[in-house]
Amino acid sequence: MKKTLLICFILFALLPLWSQHKATLIHADANLYKVDSLLYRSEQLVTEDKAIIKNIPIKSIVNLRYFTRSGDKKIFNASDNIKLINHPLLTWRIKAPEIAQTLKIIREHQKQGAVLIHCYHGADRTGIMVAMYRIIYHNWTIEQAKKEMLNGPYGYHSVWKNLEALFTESTVKEVRKHLGMQ
Repeated sequence: MKKTLLICFILFALLPLWSQHKATLIHADANLYKVDSLLYRSEQLVTEDKAIIKNIPIKSIVNLRYFTRSGDKKIFNASDNIKLINHPLLTWRIKAPEIAQTLKIIREHQKQGAVLIHCYHGADRTGIMVAMYRIIYHNWTIEQAKKEMLNGPYGYHSVWKNLEALFTESTVKEVRKHLGMQ
């Protein structure tokens, strides 16, 4: 028992070091990346992506699209054993409470296995959620997460200045508060 606790403590202590890596490209056409063992990111999937997704241990897909929310249902059905979650967000209205709520959904579904999060392009709404996930759960600095979102290979659209403005200590503090982490 003591040995197990010690191993768990060591692994937990080393987690920030392991998670300082860039996301791993899985499939460029779908803007599909592995963020960590329990989180993947992509754009709206198409039928041709189904075979790739079936080879990844994804158990849930969180769709952040506000308009045209049924794309995942056209690709996946009950026999695929992938839970489809619609969590629509308007890109221009995202604030700390929406970020925290999305992170809660991700964490809750990670209890069953890996989660894929996506929006239309997999860049902006997905980008801010992955950035905050990295800050909250991977202990990345705000600058590291912001740099990955803005300059990473995901195709961030610079028109969304409101998303860039979320990279502040006060926003992170508010997200943590909504997550019950303070």
